[in-house]
Amino acid sequence: MPLLGTDLLTQFCTIVVRPRPGQRVDTLGPALSKAVAGLDSNLPTYFAGTPARLHAEILGGNRIIATLFSIFGIVGFILSAVGLYGVMSFSVSQRTQEFGIRMALGADAARIFRMVMTQGAWQLAFGLLLGAGGAALLFGVLAAAALQNVLFKVNALDPFIYFAVASLLTFVAAVSCFAPARRATRVDPIVALRYE
Repeated sequence: MPLLGTDLLTQFCTIVVRPRPGQRVDTLGPALSKAVAGLDSNLPTYFAGTPARLHAEILGGNRIIATLFSIFGIVGFILSAVGLYGVMSFSVSQRTQEFGIRMALGADAARIFRMVMTQGAWQLAFGLLLGAGGAALLFGVLAAAALQNVLFKVNALDPFIYFAVASLLTFVAAVSCFAPARRATRVDPIVALRYE
């Protein structure tokens, strides 16, 4: 009785065929299957095709998942940008009367602009600290091992990725603060004092 390992080794074989110059590679798979069937009709052939096609088939599911995650990331980024702008714009509009009083008492436009941008910076810093802590907890403790199986040549805890995302959100927050801050500097004190 043959050993189990030896028997398994003799059951499988890999055949590599090189095409002639000018011959199409995709025609070799069916020709190879036909040639093997001519030798032994009970001998099946598996995965007949080029290495590039087999590689594409193996990675096809992962590419779909990566594309979906990219789409979700872009949508999430757009939603966060709109949310940041909305929060800052609402905050400035709620303080219109305060800005009018400050300007009536002698505050210049640069001081109002700095005040709005500083408020936005504090909100951003608080949000980044909460987000970084939540990401470290979620990915560092709970999901790093699960994500590592999906990621290819990327570490789930790569600090560059977290820094890049934080930098991008900082840029979006700065742009989101800039427009309401410019609007706050153009407040007419008389109109602002009547604002409800």
